[in-house]
Amino acid sequence: MDDHNTSPQAIEAEQSVIGALLRDNAAVDRMGDLRSIHFYRHDHRTIFSELLRQISAGQQCDVISAGAALAQAVPDCLAYLNSIQQSTPSAANINRYADLVRDRALRRGLLVATAEMSEMAFRPGARTAGDVLEAAQTALAALAETRATREPIRASEAMVAHLDVLDGRIEHKCSGIPTGFSDIDTLLTGGPNRGALVILGARPSMGKTALALNIATSVSQNYNVLFLSQEMQNGELLDRALASLGSIPLGAVIRGDMTDVEWIGFTAASGKLQNLNLHLDDQPALTLLDVRSKARLTKRKHGLDLLVIDYLQLMSGEGSNRNQQIEEISRGLKALAKDLNIVVLALSQLSRNAANKARPQLSDLRDSGAIEQDADIVLFIHREEVDNPQTHLRGFADVFVAKNRQGRIDDVLLSYEGVYTRFRDSTGTRPADPAPNYRKGLAKNL
Repeated sequence: MDDHNTSPQAIEAEQSVIGALLRDNAAVDRMGDLRSIHFYRHDHRTIFSELLRQISAGQQCDVISAGAALAQAVPDCLAYLNSIQQSTPSAANINRYADLVRDRALRRGLLVATAEMSEMAFRPGARTAGDVLEAAQTALAALAETRATREPIRASEAMVAHLDVLDGRIEHKCSGIPTGFSDIDTLLTGGPNRGALVILGARPSMGKTALALNIATSVSQNYNVLFLSQEMQNGELLDRALASLGSIPLGAVIRGDMTDVEWIGFTAASGKLQNLNLHLDDQPALTLLDVRSKARLTKRKHGLDLLVIDYLQLMSGEGSNRNQQIEEISRGLKALAKDLNIVVLALSQLSRNAANKARPQLSDLRDSGAIEQDADIVLFIHREEVDNPQTHLRGFADVFVAKNRQGRIDDVLLSYEGVYTRFRDSTGTRPADPAPNYRKGLAKNL
């Protein structure tokens, strides 16, 4: 198990990271965004990936469990892991070991990038000097991104910067955590309980993000919420929150073209947002480890009650196929909800088969059947007007409670104000379909 050359490396630090994790699984939260690709030795990459898989899934990871899982992939693995653990006295310095491993990985990346740039510069071929410079900037930016880490920021802090953008546009307690939707909360006996994994699924354009953001802004009036958006940037989320809270057309917020009345609503919405306990993070392609670290950091600094992930299929994993990756992610999110005593609300895409159904089913959850198994609650959104603009249900949305470990299965009717990207409790009864009466009248006249 040795393959040294002149490339920058920190073999002992790599061994110490592995040993620290074996001694204390909780040390995973103190090593930052360390990934398997940062390790120099191939066997260390394989070992590290397996340790993360077990820890992220909520399993107890030790020399025996890791050695058994890696018996075929890494020769003499059990003896090697035992040796590493024995030579690592504690996990106290894992952050320093991880920093060393990341540093050497970055140096190796710099060497590769500069070698490629030198080759391109000496043999320009059809490339101009500008092309080479652009390629160099792209390569260096990619390296910088691999070492960059982001921390969730409070919505009020994000608003400070976002108000400048908006100015520029203008110039040119129950047992559960209530969602803010009374009928949904009634079905969920007051709201999702802590430790619950809630899945919110829908086809594209049905309003997954809108409903999740509506729930997040409502919950964050009294609880601490972390919203991980892998699809939209923080500014886009804030635009939608401002439109919803201020009853301002989203287009007007985006253009900065608001009437006097809308400006009053915008000012009021800005004040509301800054008072919310809402934290935003728009880092893309999150791993389960990223989510765990961000959630733990937020809980430690601010407290955490609700974690929203938009959306599950955008997360990256290390399984051999996508189904296996989603299975590990789903299981890990459930373990995280229980571990931190929070509600995890994960948005999910549906499979293509769901496109032909007005009422989605649990089997329509995309990429893995494990999602429906791990979830405590599964909600589906359907808006008839997406498929039939002339429907009598225009302006309404059905929320199907398809799985509910806290209570009964039923449907909820919400009103939907698309111009504000806002769902609301529906007042009154479900609108009747006028078509049967029309047909009945025709029959009488025949």
